[in-house]
Amino acid sequence: MNKEIPKEIKDLLNVAGQKYSESPATTDAGRVLRFLARFITVDTIIKVLAHKLK
Repeated sequence: MNKEIPKEIKDLLNVAGQKYSESPATTDAGRVLRFLARFITVDTIIKVLAHKLK
C-alpha cells in the first residue's frame, strides 16, 4: 500500500486550507484553526494524525 498522498490531492488540500485560513472566523475555535492553517499545510496535519487511524 502506498503511504504517500497523491500530488493532485495534496495540492487541492493545501489550496483549500489556504482559502479556509483567509475566511472570517466566527468562533474562538475558528480563529485558532484559521491561525494554524496559515502556518501548517493540510498534508502535514494529515500526516501527524494518520498514525492514529492504524
